[in-house]
Amino acid sequence: MNTTEHLVEVYYRQSGCFTATDIKIVKGNNRQFDLLAFNLQTQKYYHVEISVAHGQQWQASLNDIKERIRYKFFGSTKNLRPDNPNTDFNKGKSYLDSIKATYQKFGLEYDKLIRVWCTWCLTDTNSAIDTWKIEIANEFNLKPDNFEILLFRDTVFPTLLANIGTAYYDDELLRTLSLISEYNRQTHNKK
Repeated sequence: MNTTEHLVEVYYRQSGCFTATDIKIVKGNNRQFDLLAFNLQTQKYYHVEISVAHGQQWQASLNDIKERIRYKFFGSTKNLRPDNPNTDFNKGKSYLDSIKATYQKFGLEYDKLIRVWCTWCLTDTNSAIDTWKIEIANEFNLKPDNFEILLFRDTVFPTLLANIGTAYYDDELLRTLSLISEYNRQTHNKK
């Protein structure tokens, strides 16, 4: 689990979810889930994939995210070596059954699962995101509520900084956030 994945995991954990990270996909060829999160109070469960590059020039568009979602959530393959007949893409392979088997292993229902794509930020309007959700839901015979976009810069990080305490000695990343938060509080109050 890398740093951004760890922060998103903490975000879900602090939201009342149980989490599982770096889950190998059943019979997957170098495939894994970044995060599964379960909220027992709301009875919602999430499959979260995190792709965060903090430079605004590197931000993915909704169309780019749609392509990544096809790969990560629905098992499509990439055509990285078109001249090689032995690639998964050229063999017409899909990992959707393996993804479904992994969901079943955790007791998750494919049709109820919320698929969350976490990115640094988006410049798209809420209306554009809603349209995008409808399009991707129609493509995979699901509902728009089965999809969410989570913004790391605008939601995850501010929420963590607002809710972080001062202890967290057992988790280096949370302790670092705690120190940053306390630094900001003290230096802004200094006169």
